[in-house]
Amino acid sequence: MYKELCWQYRNLDMLSAVKYGQKGITLAKKLGYKKGEAEICRFIGLTYRHYFLFSESLSWYFKALNLSTQINDFVGIGFCYDNLGVVRFNQKQFDDALNYFKRAKEQFEKVNHQEGLSYAYNHICWVLVEKKEYSSALDYIQEALFIRRKIKASPEQICNTLGDMAIVQVALKKYSAAKISINEGIQLARKLNKPIIVSEQQLTLASLYLNNNQLDQAIAVAQSSYQIAQKTNYRLQRMKCASALAQIYEKQQKYDLAYPYLIEQYALKDSLFNEEINNKTANLEAKYEFDLKERQLLEFQKRQELENKRNLDRERFLSSLLIAALLFVGVLAFFIYQKRKQDKFINEELVQKNAEISRQNQEIQEQTAQLAENNHFKDRLFSIISHDLRSPVVGLVGSLELVNEGLLSETEFRNMLPDLAHNINSIQSLLDNLLAWARTQMKGIAILPEAFHIRELLDEKISMFKKQIEAKELNIFNNIEPDLQVLADKNMIDLVARNLLSNAIKFSVPGGTITMTSSRQKGYSQICIADNGIGISADNLNRLFDAQTVSTKGTAGEMGTGLGLLLSKEFIEQNGGKTWGESVIGEGSKFCFTIPE
Repeated sequence: MYKELCWQYRNLDMLSAVKYGQKGITLAKKLGYKKGEAEICRFIGLTYRHYFLFSESLSWYFKALNLSTQINDFVGIGFCYDNLGVVRFNQKQFDDALNYFKRAKEQFEKVNHQEGLSYAYNHICWVLVEKKEYSSALDYIQEALFIRRKIKASPEQICNTLGDMAIVQVALKKYSAAKISINEGIQLARKLNKPIIVSEQQLTLASLYLNNNQLDQAIAVAQSSYQIAQKTNYRLQRMKCASALAQIYEKQQKYDLAYPYLIEQYALKDSLFNEEINNKTANLEAKYEFDLKERQLLEFQKRQELENKRNLDRERFLSSLLIAALLFVGVLAFFIYQKRKQDKFINEELVQKNAEISRQNQEIQEQTAQLAENNHFKDRLFSIISHDLRSPVVGLVGSLELVNEGLLSETEFRNMLPDLAHNINSIQSLLDNLLAWARTQMKGIAILPEAFHIRELLDEKISMFKKQIEAKELNIFNNIEPDLQVLADKNMIDLVARNLLSNAIKFSVPGGTITMTSSRQKGYSQICIADNGIGISADNLNRLFDAQTVSTKGTAGEMGTGLGLLLSKEFIEQNGGKTWGESVIGEGSKFCFTIPE
């Protein structure tokens, strides 16, 4: 009864579900019913996962896995692996998730558990969609749907599977098949009174119509999905609907209709942004807890093996002692010799185990330091968003409101245009750096080296900053060798060049000079950008390339965040090079980096 109450309350009331689950565990322990205890542990883990409390969820899943393993419950083990895979998927650890889903599949295949296999196939499809392996994903989701129809699974399970199949079919441009899947899923969701599922499947249908250029149908379905999201106060789905409607109206060139949805999309995205950052930090903490629990399980297994070995040794000792009583001193002496030899072996093993534990503790300390650094980055990002991004946006909005209310003449508005353009350029530069920073935090960024001429890339950046250069009447000299080729990720080096040139322009005095030079040394190319501007103090120069970033106004009041140089350092190091800076107050600054040729 307690197990059923825990299951029923899992989506309704977390505290009630956990309370009934713990009562059920107490009763199961008294009865010695380990299978029931393991199932309740899984249900509690599922409850915490539904509320995105991944650390607590992982703890309960590992308890369930340990109990199921002790009694060789293959079905229970399979569901534990499947649940662990879902947590790893939610943490965007897709390779780990796929590994756990395949382990679950193997356990269910051992006992031919069809329902468990349907879950494993469905979840493997999730990972393959994220990896854009759509053909393989379609095979797995079709198998999942076949099994669920065969075993007459619940309508909600079939409805969810149809929704996942439609997403894959749209990705493969199988629009007719996708439409059939979506319509069947919508009908089931309506019978079940699941408006959120209806909204999600309608949005998939809108995407299908948009890809077929059936824009009127796309608008009708997207509007219906949007209205459901509004009624259920499902902000994430509402943001997706607003984005889809803006895209459809834009394709119809009805920009007046697209604009309100575009504004709503960005407003919702802004309100969810802080939640996404907090969820990312929570995911990092849960990943740390996950790794810790997994190591603790392995250490427990090793200790059990060692204890079993010691018990076996004690039994051998007693047998040898009995023989020694019969064979007198000679056999006893031989036993003592053998016992010392075994003790030496066990001591050597203990030394190795202690060394392994010390190494794992070091890894835990390193992960803790990484969490602290990520929290510092989060705080820094909040500061940038709340000040450096908000200020120009507020100024821009305020100016547009004055124009809209007719408080500015056309001449006054035209006079303000350079300042407005400057604010927009500042926002764009900040957003570019924030997006690049976000990519580095995903841990999945790929380095794609290619050979290219570095002089041409810097010429492009000079053209990009032409207006700022002309405004300050600066002299730009690109003295980099025309035939100099480097081997690196061009997009990363593009961001580095843009940030360094932007800083040189920012801190140059009107009429100043910026010089770009190059040199070669032992397979590396050294690129330097120097200016004769206001310079940087020694204290600030030492802090430029660490997490304690420094932001200073330029000679024309230009704003910055200090994020650009930090990103430049990280990108250069990922491409096998180094960065450094030199500066003298009142004489100018020079920033250099090296990359392989």
